Amino acid sequence: MTNFFLIFFLVFFILFKLLSDMPELPEVEVVRCFLESHVVGKKIQKVSIVNEKLRYKIPSNLNLSLRNMIITKILRRGKYLILLFKSSKLNLLIHLGMTGYFRLSQKLKKKNHDHLIFFLGKKILIYNDIRKFGFVKTYSDQEIFNSSHLKYMGVEPLSGNFNLNYFNSVRKRTGDLKGLLMNQSFVAGLGNIYCSEILYDARVSPLRKVNSLNDFEIESIIKSTKKILKKSISFGGTTIKNFIVSEEKIGYFKNKLKVYSRDKKNCMRCLKGIVIKKIKQSGRSTFFCEKCQK
Repeated sequence: MTNFFLIFFLVFFILFKLLSDMPELPEVEVVRCFLESHVVGKKIQKVSIVNEKLRYKIPSNLNLSLRNMIITKILRRGKYLILLFKSSKLNLLIHLGMTGYFRLSQKLKKKNHDHLIFFLGKKILIYNDIRKFGFVKTYSDQEIFNSSHLKYMGVEPLSGNFNLNYFNSVRKRTGDLKGLLMNQSFVAGLGNIYCSEILYDARVSPLRKVNSLNDFEIESIIKSTKKILKKSISFGGTTIKNFIVSEEKIGYFKNKLKVYSRDKKNCMRCLKGIVIKKIKQSGRSTFFCEKCQK
């Protein structure tokens, strides 16, 4: 019985670490832009499944479903990608997991951990995933936004719907602020890195209770959310461990991080001697300055 609980704990811990290291909204948006600029308008001549084992088994009929389909649009919802096709009600839902990435080539050169190959005429698009925690699923128009992955997802933080009125719907909650921002059913796509950066920019402590925030503080959080996410996207996202676009490890926003993973280093806003603090919230690391974040 003791061994069972030990194994259960280890599996839970590994899954928790994988989830906490996943690309966030800006990284997925960078991948979306990469795919949009290279594969929209291309016809899928063939889909080859190299290794069906991902978080969920790749549908065996994927080639039959997608063959001769023309990619018309690539959407992002939170941390998910959605591929749309011409004259078809079929949608392809993709999650990159922790290490999933696409690479584009003119010649087929297989690598370890390749899972899917899309033959697009003169171009070949390959999905690679070392940890196998990403997935690819097909849904109809009617099904996709009612799927378990998207149905309960909150608003997009870069949309106009993420505003004071929306925040007011949770104003009476007694939980901590960072936990709210990490909750995908409240706002989609935020994770550990950007929550720390957003709250630092807004000068609000991650420890604050939601019901203690005033209108000015909420407006500051909303403004900082949009500012930080847009800036990260423009710099190609944040490379902390595993984020890759095509075959290049990019993520120049890493150099712009002001609190995340800067524990015991001087706060960039305060006087020398005031350092960034690292604490655990719901099992995850939080970085902030006790002096300038209130």
